[in-house]
Amino acid sequence: ALLFLKGGAKIVQLRNKKNPETVSAEAEKIAHLKNDFDFCFIVNDDPALANRVRADGVHVGKGDPTIDQIRKTYPHLKIGYSSHSLEEALEAEIQGADYIAFGAIFPSPTKGPGHPVQGIERLKALVQSVRVPVVAIGGINRENIGSVLKTGVASFAIISALTQAPNIQEEVCYFQNMTRPAD
Repeated sequence: ALLFLKGGAKIVQLRNKKNPETVSAEAEKIAHLKNDFDFCFIVNDDPALANRVRADGVHVGKGDPTIDQIRKTYPHLKIGYSSHSLEEALEAEIQGADYIAFGAIFPSPTKGPGHPVQGIERLKALVQSVRVPVVAIGGINRENIGSVLKTGVASFAIISALTQAPNIQEEVCYFQNMTRPAD
């Protein structure tokens, strides 16, 4: 997370499905970085952990606590929801999600084979159909970021293109500069 923040990341989401036993310690470390960096910290799947480490929010999907349950127990947390269809996104918006993550936009090694690929046209339709911010995720890289931004998304999430970059800090800076308007 430190290299992402040094590169200018404004949002860090802790997602660790492979080693759930280390998530709590990782969350504590990332939360501590808020002393030195101004960023929004989101914890995946675990609203109680997000609350305990004073994260800004929690990101959930099917099989996690519902948006309503989280809102009642932790009213101060921002709530993001992973959506894989327009119908699912509209339902999450009705339930009170603060933002919707939508993807995979492109094939993604993180999501793996069998995960539905939504594409740019579905992303654009979703952005035009909901009032809450939409975060594009899945297979986003230097070659396709321009087409993602043209859809009007509020933000985008990148995993593989950053973690596999020779210089993570420089790669984050590149994508961060893509989101700034030209002078």
